[in-house]
Amino acid sequence: MAKNRIVRVPLRFANSYLLIGEKTIIIDTGDPGFDRHILNALQSQGLKQSDVSLIFLTHGHIDHFGSVYELKKHLDVPVAIQTIDEPYLTNGTQAPLYPQNALAGFIKAVGQDMQVKKRYGLKADVVFDDELDLNDYGVDAKALATPGHTLGSSSVVLNTGEALVGDLLVHRYFFFGQPVKPPFMHDARKYSASMRRLLNMGVTEFYPGHGKPIHKQELNAQYRSIEPV
Repeated sequence: MAKNRIVRVPLRFANSYLLIGEKTIIIDTGDPGFDRHILNALQSQGLKQSDVSLIFLTHGHIDHFGSVYELKKHLDVPVAIQTIDEPYLTNGTQAPLYPQNALAGFIKAVGQDMQVKKRYGLKADVVFDDELDLNDYGVDAKALATPGHTLGSSSVVLNTGEALVGDLLVHRYFFFGQPVKPPFMHDARKYSASMRRLLNMGVTEFYPGHGKPIHKQELNAQYRSIEPV
């Protein structure tokens, strides 16, 4: 199988990614209204819409699945998400936000009513509990459940030590500082277990939902207690 290539597509607040192998998987779609940005990114990489095999969503927050409704107008491909977060995609609503600090609480209050109109009644074509083999979609990788940020969060892991992790990590909190845990977290114990799972698998390069890639060595002191076992 062809060697994978990861292309980050920065949108307004979040990243989309193109995971390119023999076929291409779009990972996350940003807020509503960014379908054209993603299609343009495909074109800039010399890819056709027919090269796309799957749209994969890391979790059920609007800034990660908001454009999937419009994108499906252009791409006749399945949409995948972990089972627990699938209802938020179907209903066009947010998975619960659990702020970890005062600033996150303010963000929640401002964005409390964010939702995507249920114009198409979109249901995921593919749901999974713990693991999904992406070789079936032309990319040598697998999706794993990595709950914590939401209960249905997931990551895409490559055998090169790279992982696309959604909001498991944030590169910088409001454009400054070191890589940090997400400002919203549903379950801290599950979060730690998810981080440990990826570290045990040898992941050294993390591609987050917000900001640039993070190398394992950049992780600050808050992760010293989450070591491989």
